[in-house]
Amino acid sequence: MARIRKIKPEFWTSEQIVECSTSARLLFIGIWNFADDGGVHVASAKRLKMEIFPGDSCTVKQIEGWIDELIKARLLIRYEVESQWYIRVSGWEKHQRIDRPT
Repeated sequence: MARIRKIKPEFWTSEQIVECSTSARLLFIGIWNFADDGGVHVASAKRLKMEIFPGDSCTVKQIEGWIDELIKARLLIRYEVESQWYIRVSGWEKHQRIDRPT
């Protein structure tokens, strides 16, 4: 289920963020809306396409590239549990305070 998340003003001038492409930044913000309360989302570019870019002409391959870009910038961490890949927003606890956990 999508959640309302807060974006702090310092997000826009973060050195990690400004080194990423505009599309990767938008993907990163979108991941915040669809990640669980721990900042975790299934590492599926196809699912992210449907959630964040449903009406856009970007491809799943482009989204995979943006995910890699965010991982390289140390904004996302990719890991595997029981043959399922996930991504987690690094430093999630610094970015978000969960008022009503689900």
